[in-house]
Amino acid sequence: MPDINWQNKILHIDINSYFAALLQQENPKLRNKPVGIVKDVGRTCIIAASKEAKKLGVSTGSNAYEAKLKAPDIVLVPAQFDRYLDATKRLKKIFMNVSPNIYIYSLDEAFVNISHCQKYLYPDVEQLAKNIQQQIQLELGEWVTSNVGISANYFLAKIASNIAPKGTVLTIDENNLDGILAEVPFAEVCGVGLRLEKKLKKLGVTNPYQIRFYSQAELELFFGPFWSRELLKIAYGEETNHLALLEKPLSQMKSVSRSITGYHLYDDEKEIKAIIYNLISEVIHKVRKMNLAGRQVSIFLNGQDQFWADHLTVKHFINHEQEMFEIIYNKLYKNWKRHFKIIKFGVRMSLLEKMGQNSLLPNWQKTEKIHQAMDDVNDKYGLFTLRTGALLNQPIIKPEVTGFLGDRIYQLGE
Repeated sequence: MPDINWQNKILHIDINSYFAALLQQENPKLRNKPVGIVKDVGRTCIIAASKEAKKLGVSTGSNAYEAKLKAPDIVLVPAQFDRYLDATKRLKKIFMNVSPNIYIYSLDEAFVNISHCQKYLYPDVEQLAKNIQQQIQLELGEWVTSNVGISANYFLAKIASNIAPKGTVLTIDENNLDGILAEVPFAEVCGVGLRLEKKLKKLGVTNPYQIRFYSQAELELFFGPFWSRELLKIAYGEETNHLALLEKPLSQMKSVSRSITGYHLYDDEKEIKAIIYNLISEVIHKVRKMNLAGRQVSIFLNGQDQFWADHLTVKHFINHEQEMFEIIYNKLYKNWKRHFKIIKFGVRMSLLEKMGQNSLLPNWQKTEKIHQAMDDVNDKYGLFTLRTGALLNQPIIKPEVTGFLGDRIYQLGE
Protein backbone atom coordinates (compact mmCIF):
# COMPACT_ATOMS: atom_id res chain seq x y z
CA MET A 1 0.00 0.00 0.00
CA PRO A 2 1.29 3.49 -0.80
CA ASP A 3 2.42 5.62 2.13
CA ILE A 4 -0.25 8.34 1.82
CA ASN A 5 -2.26 9.89 4.63
CA TRP A 6 -5.57 10.61 2.90
CA GLN A 7 -6.70 12.72 5.85
CA ASN A 8 -4.29 15.43 4.69
CA LYS A 9 -5.64 18.07 2.31
CA ILE A 10 -3.37 20.18 0.14
CA LEU A 11 -4.46 22.53 -2.63
CA HIS A 12 -2.27 23.48 -5.58
CA ILE A 13 -3.38 26.66 -7.33
CA ASP A 14 -2.03 27.33 -10.82
CA ILE A 15 -2.96 30.54 -12.67
CA ASN A 16 -3.69 29.88 -16.34
CA SER A 17 -1.27 31.65 -18.73
CA TYR A 18 -0.37 34.07 -15.94
CA PHE A 19 1.76 36.73 -17.67
CA ALA A 20 -0.48 36.94 -20.71
CA ALA A 21 -3.73 36.78 -18.72
CA LEU A 22 -2.69 39.76 -16.57
CA LEU A 23 -1.86 41.68 -19.73
CA GLN A 24 -5.16 40.78 -21.38
CA GLN A 25 -7.03 41.76 -18.22
CA GLU A 26 -5.36 45.17 -18.34
CA ASN A 27 -5.79 45.62 -22.11
CA PRO A 28 -9.13 44.23 -23.39
CA LYS A 29 -7.97 44.74 -27.02
CA LEU A 30 -5.60 41.81 -26.52
CA ARG A 31 -8.29 39.40 -25.32
CA ASN A 32 -9.04 36.40 -27.53
CA LYS A 33 -5.83 37.11 -29.44
CA PRO A 34 -2.58 35.14 -29.49
CA VAL A 35 -0.07 36.97 -27.28
CA GLY A 36 3.59 36.17 -26.68
CA ILE A 37 5.60 37.67 -23.82
CA VAL A 38 9.28 38.44 -24.47
CA LYS A 39 11.82 39.65 -21.90
CA ASP A 40 12.23 43.08 -23.44
CA VAL A 41 11.83 45.12 -26.62
CA GLY A 42 13.88 43.49 -29.36
CA ARG A 43 14.03 40.07 -27.70
CA THR A 44 12.93 37.08 -29.74
CA CYS A 45 12.51 34.30 -27.18
CA ILE A 46 8.93 33.87 -25.94
CA ILE A 47 8.92 33.34 -22.16
CA ALA A 48 5.12 33.02 -21.84
CA ALA A 49 2.15 32.65 -24.16
CA SER A 50 -1.57 33.31 -23.93
CA LYS A 51 -4.15 30.53 -24.04
CA GLU A 52 -4.97 31.53 -27.61
CA ALA A 53 -1.31 31.30 -28.67
CA LYS A 54 -0.87 27.93 -26.97
CA LYS A 55 -3.82 26.52 -28.91
CA LEU A 56 -1.96 27.42 -32.10
CA GLY A 57 1.16 25.60 -30.95
CA VAL A 58 3.17 28.50 -29.54
CA SER A 59 4.97 27.38 -26.39
CA THR A 60 7.43 28.79 -23.88
CA GLY A 61 10.88 28.84 -25.45
CA SER A 62 9.62 29.38 -28.99
CA ASN A 63 11.38 32.12 -30.92
CA ALA A 64 9.45 34.93 -32.56
CA TYR A 65 10.00 33.58 -36.07
CA GLU A 66 8.59 30.14 -35.18
CA ALA A 67 5.69 31.74 -33.31
CA LYS A 68 4.69 33.90 -36.27
CA LEU A 69 4.67 30.88 -38.56
CA LYS A 70 2.18 29.16 -36.25
CA ALA A 71 0.26 32.30 -35.27
CA PRO A 72 0.74 35.06 -37.89
CA ASP A 73 -1.36 37.51 -35.85
CA ILE A 74 0.57 36.99 -32.61
CA VAL A 75 1.24 40.16 -30.60
CA LEU A 76 4.66 40.26 -28.92
CA VAL A 77 4.76 42.29 -25.71
CA PRO A 78 7.71 42.99 -23.36
CA ALA A 79 7.47 41.46 -19.89
CA GLN A 80 6.63 43.64 -16.89
CA PHE A 81 8.15 41.71 -14.01
CA ASP A 82 7.26 44.25 -11.35
CA ARG A 83 3.56 43.85 -12.17
CA TYR A 84 3.74 40.06 -12.11
CA LEU A 85 5.45 40.12 -8.73
CA ASP A 86 2.92 42.60 -7.37
CA ALA A 87 0.09 40.32 -8.50
CA THR A 88 1.78 37.33 -6.84
CA LYS A 89 2.04 39.25 -3.57
CA ARG A 90 -1.69 39.98 -3.79
CA LEU A 91 -2.36 36.28 -4.40
CA LYS A 92 -0.28 35.43 -1.35
CA LYS A 93 -2.62 37.52 0.81
CA ILE A 94 -5.61 35.56 -0.50
CA PHE A 95 -3.95 32.25 0.34
CA MET A 96 -2.81 33.43 3.77
CA ASN A 97 -6.45 34.19 4.60
CA VAL A 98 -7.20 30.51 3.99
CA SER A 99 -4.29 28.99 5.91
CA PRO A 100 -0.95 30.12 7.33
CA ASN A 101 0.65 27.02 5.82
CA ILE A 102 1.28 28.16 2.25
CA TYR A 103 4.19 27.91 -0.16
CA ILE A 104 4.51 30.18 -3.18
CA TYR A 105 6.04 27.66 -5.58
CA SER A 106 6.50 30.07 -8.50
CA LEU A 107 5.08 33.38 -9.66
CA ASP A 108 1.90 31.65 -10.84
CA GLU A 109 1.69 28.62 -8.54
CA ALA A 110 1.11 28.07 -4.84
CA PHE A 111 0.40 25.26 -2.40
CA VAL A 112 -2.07 25.77 0.44
CA ASN A 113 -2.04 23.15 3.19
CA ILE A 114 -5.33 22.99 5.12
CA SER A 115 -4.73 19.59 6.75
CA HIS A 116 -4.72 21.07 10.25
CA CYS A 117 -7.97 23.02 9.84
CA GLN A 118 -9.95 21.24 7.13
CA LYS A 119 -12.22 19.25 9.44
CA TYR A 120 -13.74 22.25 11.21
CA LEU A 121 -13.20 25.17 8.82
CA TYR A 122 -13.39 23.62 5.36
CA PRO A 123 -15.48 20.44 5.35
CA ASP A 124 -16.21 20.96 1.63
CA VAL A 125 -12.73 21.33 0.12
CA GLU A 126 -13.90 21.56 -3.48
CA GLN A 127 -16.18 24.47 -2.57
CA LEU A 128 -13.22 26.13 -0.86
CA ALA A 129 -11.24 25.72 -4.07
CA LYS A 130 -14.01 27.39 -6.08
CA ASN A 131 -14.14 30.21 -3.56
CA ILE A 132 -10.39 30.74 -4.00
CA GLN A 133 -10.86 30.88 -7.78
CA GLN A 134 -13.52 33.55 -7.31
CA GLN A 135 -11.29 35.52 -4.93
CA ILE A 136 -8.48 35.46 -7.50
CA GLN A 137 -10.78 36.91 -10.15
CA LEU A 138 -12.07 39.57 -7.79
CA GLU A 139 -8.48 40.56 -6.98
CA LEU A 140 -6.82 40.29 -10.40
CA GLY A 141 -9.75 40.46 -12.81
CA GLU A 142 -12.27 38.21 -14.48
CA TRP A 143 -9.88 37.29 -17.31
CA VAL A 144 -7.52 35.62 -14.84
CA THR A 145 -8.58 32.01 -14.38
CA SER A 146 -6.94 29.23 -12.38
CA ASN A 147 -6.81 25.50 -11.87
CA VAL A 148 -6.97 24.01 -8.38
CA GLY A 149 -5.73 20.51 -7.65
CA ILE A 150 -6.66 18.83 -4.36
CA SER A 151 -5.03 15.78 -2.82
CA ALA A 152 -3.26 14.34 0.21
CA ASN A 153 0.26 15.53 -0.68
CA TYR A 154 2.06 18.17 -2.74
CA PHE A 155 2.94 15.75 -5.52
CA LEU A 156 -0.60 14.60 -6.25
CA ALA A 157 -2.12 18.06 -5.76
CA LYS A 158 0.21 19.41 -8.44
CA ILE A 159 -0.62 16.59 -10.85
CA ALA A 160 -4.32 17.29 -10.26
CA SER A 161 -4.04 20.97 -11.19
CA ASN A 162 -1.80 20.15 -14.17
CA ILE A 163 -4.32 17.79 -15.77
CA ALA A 164 -7.53 19.60 -14.80
CA PRO A 165 -9.34 21.41 -17.64
CA LYS A 166 -8.56 25.14 -17.59
CA GLY A 167 -10.40 27.02 -14.87
CA THR A 168 -11.60 23.93 -13.00
CA VAL A 169 -11.05 21.96 -9.79
CA LEU A 170 -9.85 18.35 -9.68
CA THR A 171 -9.39 16.05 -6.68
CA ILE A 172 -7.16 12.98 -6.60
CA ASP A 173 -8.13 10.53 -3.87
CA GLU A 174 -7.76 6.82 -3.14
CA ASN A 175 -10.61 6.03 -5.54
CA ASN A 176 -9.17 7.57 -8.72
CA LEU A 177 -5.43 7.49 -7.90
CA ASP A 178 -4.52 4.36 -9.87
CA GLY A 179 -6.54 5.38 -12.90
CA ILE A 180 -4.89 8.79 -13.07
CA LEU A 181 -1.38 7.37 -12.58
CA ALA A 182 -2.08 4.94 -15.43
CA GLU A 183 -3.03 7.75 -17.82
CA VAL A 184 -1.08 10.88 -16.89
CA PRO A 185 1.93 11.53 -19.17
CA PHE A 186 5.29 12.22 -17.57
CA ALA A 187 5.20 15.75 -18.98
CA GLU A 188 2.64 16.50 -16.24
CA VAL A 189 4.63 14.84 -13.44
CA CYS A 190 6.69 17.23 -11.32
CA GLY A 191 10.32 16.13 -11.06
CA VAL A 192 10.46 14.03 -14.23
CA GLY A 193 12.46 15.98 -16.78
CA LEU A 194 12.80 15.34 -20.49
CA ARG A 195 15.98 13.26 -20.17
CA LEU A 196 14.47 11.00 -17.52
CA GLU A 197 11.27 10.70 -19.56
CA LYS A 198 13.29 9.53 -22.58
CA LYS A 199 15.13 6.91 -20.51
CA LEU A 200 11.81 5.60 -19.17
CA LYS A 201 10.40 5.44 -22.68
CA LYS A 202 13.26 3.16 -23.72
CA LEU A 203 11.94 0.73 -21.10
CA GLY A 204 8.45 1.05 -22.57
CA VAL A 205 7.29 3.12 -19.57
CA THR A 206 5.06 6.06 -20.55
CA ASN A 207 3.09 6.63 -17.33
CA PRO A 208 3.83 6.36 -13.59
CA TYR A 209 1.68 3.26 -12.99
CA GLN A 210 3.87 1.14 -15.27
CA ILE A 211 6.88 1.71 -12.98
CA ARG A 212 5.19 -0.60 -10.46
CA PHE A 213 6.06 -3.58 -12.66
CA TYR A 214 9.79 -3.07 -11.96
CA SER A 215 11.59 -3.88 -8.73
CA GLN A 216 13.89 -1.36 -7.08
CA ALA A 217 16.87 -3.54 -8.01
CA GLU A 218 15.86 -3.48 -11.67
CA LEU A 219 15.33 0.28 -11.61
CA GLU A 220 18.72 0.81 -9.98
CA LEU A 221 20.42 -0.77 -12.99
CA PHE A 222 19.03 1.99 -15.22
CA PHE A 223 18.61 4.98 -12.89
CA GLY A 224 20.83 4.50 -9.85
CA PRO A 225 19.83 4.28 -6.15
CA PHE A 226 18.31 7.76 -5.73
CA TRP A 227 16.07 7.77 -8.80
CA SER A 228 15.03 4.15 -8.34
CA ARG A 229 13.52 5.14 -4.99
CA GLU A 230 12.01 8.35 -6.35
CA LEU A 231 10.44 6.57 -9.33
CA LEU A 232 8.76 4.04 -7.07
CA LYS A 233 7.32 6.89 -5.00
CA ILE A 234 5.99 8.45 -8.20
CA ALA A 235 4.52 5.09 -9.26
CA TYR A 236 2.37 4.98 -6.11
CA GLY A 237 1.65 8.69 -5.78
CA GLU A 238 3.79 9.19 -2.68
CA GLU A 239 5.46 12.49 -1.81
CA THR A 240 8.70 12.96 -3.73
CA ASN A 241 11.93 14.17 -2.18
CA HIS A 242 11.86 17.46 -4.11
CA LEU A 243 8.38 18.46 -2.93
CA ALA A 244 8.88 17.14 0.61
CA LEU A 245 11.55 19.84 0.97
CA LEU A 246 8.79 22.47 0.87
CA GLU A 247 8.07 21.64 4.51
CA LYS A 248 11.59 22.70 5.53
CA PRO A 249 12.29 26.32 6.50
CA LEU A 250 14.20 28.31 3.91
CA SER A 251 17.85 28.76 4.74
CA GLN A 252 19.68 32.05 4.47
CA MET A 253 20.89 32.81 0.95
CA LYS A 254 24.61 32.17 0.54
CA SER A 255 25.07 34.30 -2.56
CA VAL A 256 23.22 36.84 -4.70
CA SER A 257 23.99 37.31 -8.39
CA ARG A 258 22.62 39.17 -11.38
CA SER A 259 23.38 38.69 -15.06
CA ILE A 260 22.14 40.15 -18.31
CA THR A 261 22.59 39.29 -21.97
CA GLY A 262 22.85 42.41 -24.10
CA TYR A 263 21.40 43.28 -27.49
CA HIS A 264 24.78 43.49 -29.18
CA LEU A 265 28.50 43.05 -28.56
CA TYR A 266 29.64 45.82 -26.22
CA ASP A 267 32.96 47.56 -26.81
CA ASP A 268 32.35 51.06 -25.42
CA GLU A 269 33.90 51.43 -21.95
CA LYS A 270 31.26 53.91 -20.77
CA GLU A 271 28.45 51.47 -21.61
CA ILE A 272 30.31 48.55 -20.04
CA LYS A 273 30.98 50.50 -16.85
CA ALA A 274 27.31 51.54 -16.55
CA ILE A 275 26.05 47.98 -17.06
CA ILE A 276 28.40 46.61 -14.40
CA TYR A 277 27.36 49.34 -11.95
CA ASN A 278 23.68 48.71 -12.73
CA LEU A 279 23.98 45.01 -11.93
CA ILE A 280 25.97 45.72 -8.76
CA SER A 281 23.29 48.16 -7.59
CA GLU A 282 20.62 45.46 -7.87
CA VAL A 283 22.75 42.87 -6.06
CA ILE A 284 23.49 45.29 -3.20
CA HIS A 285 19.81 46.23 -2.90
CA LYS A 286 18.85 42.57 -2.52
CA VAL A 287 21.65 41.88 -0.05
CA ARG A 288 20.72 44.87 2.12
CA LYS A 289 16.99 44.08 1.95
CA MET A 290 17.75 40.69 3.50
CA ASN A 291 20.02 42.32 6.11
CA LEU A 292 23.08 40.51 4.76
CA ALA A 293 26.64 41.41 3.83
CA GLY A 294 29.30 39.45 1.93
CA ARG A 295 33.06 39.02 1.72
CA GLN A 296 33.51 37.69 -1.81
CA VAL A 297 32.63 39.43 -5.07
CA SER A 298 32.86 38.00 -8.58
CA ILE A 299 32.49 39.12 -12.17
CA PHE A 300 31.93 36.96 -15.24
CA LEU A 301 31.77 38.11 -18.86
CA ASN A 302 30.97 36.32 -22.11
CA GLY A 303 31.80 37.17 -25.69
CA GLN A 304 30.43 35.30 -28.68
CA ASP A 305 32.45 32.19 -27.86
CA GLN A 306 34.78 33.40 -25.12
CA PHE A 307 34.53 33.65 -21.35
CA TRP A 308 36.37 35.47 -18.56
CA ALA A 309 35.76 35.53 -14.83
CA ASP A 310 37.53 36.60 -11.66
CA HIS A 311 36.76 37.07 -7.97
CA LEU A 312 38.21 38.57 -4.83
CA THR A 313 37.66 37.63 -1.18
CA VAL A 314 38.20 40.36 1.41
CA LYS A 315 38.53 40.20 5.19
CA HIS A 316 35.65 42.54 6.01
CA PHE A 317 31.97 42.39 5.05
CA ILE A 318 30.66 44.53 2.20
CA ASN A 319 27.15 45.94 1.81
CA HIS A 320 27.70 49.25 -0.03
CA GLU A 321 27.49 49.43 -3.82
CA GLN A 322 30.43 51.81 -4.27
CA GLU A 323 32.74 49.45 -2.41
CA MET A 324 31.57 46.44 -4.42
CA PHE A 325 31.96 48.46 -7.62
CA GLU A 326 35.47 49.57 -6.62
CA ILE A 327 36.56 45.93 -6.25
CA ILE A 328 34.78 44.49 -9.27
CA TYR A 329 35.46 47.27 -11.76
CA ASN A 330 38.76 48.80 -10.69
CA LYS A 331 40.52 45.81 -9.10
CA LEU A 332 39.21 42.95 -11.25
CA TYR A 333 37.83 44.19 -14.57
CA LYS A 334 40.41 46.97 -15.11
CA ASN A 335 43.26 44.51 -14.52
CA TRP A 336 41.94 42.27 -17.30
CA LYS A 337 43.27 43.23 -20.68
CA ARG A 338 40.01 42.82 -22.52
CA HIS A 339 40.40 40.31 -25.33
CA PHE A 340 36.87 40.30 -26.69
CA LYS A 341 33.71 42.32 -27.01
CA ILE A 342 31.12 41.49 -24.38
CA ILE A 343 27.59 40.16 -24.86
CA LYS A 344 26.79 38.81 -21.37
CA PHE A 345 27.58 40.40 -18.01
CA GLY A 346 27.30 38.95 -14.52
CA VAL A 347 28.25 39.89 -10.96
CA ARG A 348 27.91 38.03 -7.68
CA MET A 349 28.32 38.59 -3.94
CA SER A 350 29.07 35.47 -1.90
CA LEU A 351 29.98 34.32 1.61
CA LEU A 352 26.93 36.14 2.93
CA GLU A 353 26.24 36.54 6.63
CA LYS A 354 23.78 38.53 8.69
CA MET A 355 24.80 42.17 8.67
CA GLY A 356 26.09 43.64 11.90
CA GLN A 357 27.84 46.92 12.63
CA ASN A 358 30.42 46.75 9.87
CA SER A 359 32.50 49.72 10.98
CA LEU A 360 32.58 52.55 13.46
CA LEU A 361 34.60 54.76 11.11
CA PRO A 362 32.87 58.09 10.32
CA ASN A 363 33.16 57.59 6.54
CA TRP A 364 31.44 54.19 6.73
CA GLN A 365 28.72 55.57 9.03
CA LYS A 366 28.07 58.44 6.61
CA THR A 367 27.85 56.08 3.62
CA GLU A 368 25.53 53.78 5.56
CA LYS A 369 23.13 56.64 6.32
CA ILE A 370 23.02 57.56 2.62
CA HIS A 371 22.31 53.94 1.69
CA GLN A 372 19.57 53.67 4.30
CA ALA A 373 17.88 56.76 2.88
CA MET A 374 18.16 55.39 -0.67
CA ASP A 375 16.84 52.00 0.49
CA ASP A 376 13.76 53.65 2.01
CA VAL A 377 12.94 55.54 -1.20
CA ASN A 378 13.67 52.62 -3.54
CA ASP A 379 11.71 50.17 -1.39
CA LYS A 380 8.70 52.46 -1.55
CA TYR A 381 8.82 53.64 -5.15
CA GLY A 382 10.89 50.98 -6.91
CA LEU A 383 14.56 50.21 -7.41
CA PHE A 384 16.54 52.92 -9.23
CA THR A 385 14.08 55.69 -8.27
CA LEU A 386 17.17 57.07 -6.54
CA ARG A 387 20.43 56.09 -8.19
CA THR A 388 24.05 57.06 -8.37
CA GLY A 389 25.37 59.56 -10.88
CA ALA A 390 27.19 56.73 -12.66
CA LEU A 391 23.80 55.68 -14.10
CA LEU A 392 22.59 59.12 -15.16
CA ASN A 393 21.74 59.32 -18.86
CA GLN A 394 22.24 55.57 -19.14
CA PRO A 395 19.53 53.01 -19.93
CA ILE A 396 18.46 51.26 -16.73
CA ILE A 397 18.43 47.47 -16.62
CA LYS A 398 15.36 46.76 -14.55
CA PRO A 399 15.18 43.83 -12.13
CA GLU A 400 13.81 40.53 -13.38
CA VAL A 401 11.91 37.96 -11.39
CA THR A 402 12.61 34.32 -12.12
CA GLY A 403 9.51 32.19 -12.56
CA PHE A 404 10.47 29.82 -9.77
CA LEU A 405 11.46 32.61 -7.38
CA GLY A 406 14.95 31.43 -6.53
CA ASP A 407 15.25 34.66 -4.55
CA ARG A 408 11.91 34.26 -2.75
CA ILE A 409 13.47 35.31 0.57
CA TYR A 410 14.12 38.73 -0.97
CA GLN A 411 11.02 38.98 -3.16
CA LEU A 412 8.41 37.68 -0.71
CA GLY A 413 10.12 38.14 2.62
CA GLU A 414 9.87 34.40 3.38
